[in-house]
Amino acid sequence: MMSQEVIEVRSPSNLNVIGTVKRMHKDEVRGEIEEAYKGFEIISKMPLYKRTAILRKVSEILEREQERLAKLLAMEAGKPIRDSRVEVLRASRLFRHAAEEVGMVLEGKNYRVDAYEYPPGNENRIVVSTREPIGVVTAILPFNFPINSFAHKVAPALAVGNSVVVKPSINTPLAAIEMKKILVEAGLPDSAVRVVTGYSSEIGDEIITHPLVGLITLTGSTQTGLKIASKAVSLGKRIIMELGGSDPIIILEDANIERASSIAVRARFEYAGQNCNAGKRIIVREEIYDKFVKAFNDKARALKVGDPLDETTDVGPVINKESVENLNSVLADAKAKGGKVEILNKGPESGSFFPLTMVTNPSLDMLVLKSEVFGPIVPIVSVKSDEEAIRIANSTEYGLQSAIFTNDVNRALKLSRELKFGAVIINDSTRLRWDSLAFGGFKKSSIGREGVRETMLEMTENKLIAITLL
Repeated sequence: MMSQEVIEVRSPSNLNVIGTVKRMHKDEVRGEIEEAYKGFEIISKMPLYKRTAILRKVSEILEREQERLAKLLAMEAGKPIRDSRVEVLRASRLFRHAAEEVGMVLEGKNYRVDAYEYPPGNENRIVVSTREPIGVVTAILPFNFPINSFAHKVAPALAVGNSVVVKPSINTPLAAIEMKKILVEAGLPDSAVRVVTGYSSEIGDEIITHPLVGLITLTGSTQTGLKIASKAVSLGKRIIMELGGSDPIIILEDANIERASSIAVRARFEYAGQNCNAGKRIIVREEIYDKFVKAFNDKARALKVGDPLDETTDVGPVINKESVENLNSVLADAKAKGGKVEILNKGPESGSFFPLTMVTNPSLDMLVLKSEVFGPIVPIVSVKSDEEAIRIANSTEYGLQSAIFTNDVNRALKLSRELKFGAVIINDSTRLRWDSLAFGGFKKSSIGREGVRETMLEMTENKLIAITLL
């Protein structure tokens, strides 16, 4: 029998134990935060060229270790091996981008205050601004991008001179531990990044409320994020929250059905639909509805659902049995409210696999349309007009990303003004994300924006220094 002080990590594809992590408690986490503050005192005083050299070295090591880390992702997160390799490569590039951009972010400004009459005497003053690190950053990671999300939060924090306490998902903690080892190998002081493992119900409060924590950055569900944000702000702490999404894909009647259906299948079912910017709702003009549904159906049935370590696998399992139960409740709700549920593609019976499923004739009161469905279920809605498409697209509390497929770019640009989302992707996938650009959404999809430069700005304080010449 396993000790209660250890948590087993199981692969979602076969439920085998692939490792264990320590079940930390509050006193241990408190010690890790205090250690991270010592790391802050070191890294904040480190010359910028030394910090950027460490980040570049991390990028090199990630490229060298790509295959090993990709296999770990496939086992731990259930992410198909081909997609896992892409995630590791993205993380490598992200550390490099942080090294390249930090100099521009921290360069500060010289203000011509002699342009202002007040306060008197400005002609004899020099005013400059600098950006300084906040201190200890808490980074709360999701299960679906355990390496790339680590990079998105840790690389910018280190670049500007913060230290980081990383809390990985209890489903995917092994990747974060490996990333910490790589950072130390690259020359980072051991205290500058600390990884804490355990149940959020036992240690979550400590990593949010501890007086030495200056900023909390989280990628996770809207419900969890808003609770943490409320508590953090009440204590005067900074926050960056990348939360939920229910991204719509709008298919207009003049769209290329072959291209649109191919991209939509990938956007919905990639990583078993467990991406925050997955195309979770498809809205199709009635003129081409039947043709689109058939094309989508055919392409979904052609996907291979199976072992994430198999090079030919397109879709793996969902993260755990709890996810399977939640998805079953979504389908039960759809059936009870008149939706037509059709299984398109079934995976293995073992593990936490969930069939690729389509819901037609959905209504706005169904969970499949109004909530964030984190799994391979796709509702496809028929609409009579562009106005109806926009109304349905904007009908949820989320506003992360959206997509429009049409041959009329002017029409798409007009519609994009009406869509309340952080990004409108024309003729491509809602899954598009540029790691160095701002990423986030309207409404309850985010607080602040994430992206290499944006994150650095959020993770630094702007200080004015005024000199009166005597």
